[in-house]
Amino acid sequence: MILDLDVDSGLAAVDAIHHRVVASSDAVRNGPQFLADVRARMKLAPVCLSGELAMPHARTNAVSRLVVGIARTVGPLAFDAEHPAVRFIFLLGTPKAAVTEYLQAVAALARFFRSPSARARLLEAPDEAEFRAVLSGSAAALR
Repeated sequence: MILDLDVDSGLAAVDAIHHRVVASSDAVRNGPQFLADVRARMKLAPVCLSGELAMPHARTNAVSRLVVGIARTVGPLAFDAEHPAVRFIFLLGTPKAAVTEYLQAVAALARFFRSPSARARLLEAPDEAEFRAVLSGSAAALR
């Protein structure tokens, strides 16, 4: 997790998050292939689910189980031409055979980000513990 990511493009954000995921997860079998697969998927279709949320992802054999890397940017980031104010980036990798797990993760994030108050609490979270608590719906995140 990177709470104050300061980069100048969506690709730079993906690279930074990917680096963190590879360094911290034993589920990444092949880091370069994982990144190549994410970038290839990004070329096929937009990965932004809303004005504030980007979800670059790949179903790939470069990971052994679902991996998620999260970043909150220091300010609005122009992720692509149609999304100039992204604040949250969730990088997902899942094995090709894990379609259900992948769809469940995407659906859960999409539902969560429909709530303006949830997004606001994520923006205000001062540290990783509170950010995680907000994501999990923990009572500790409620103010």
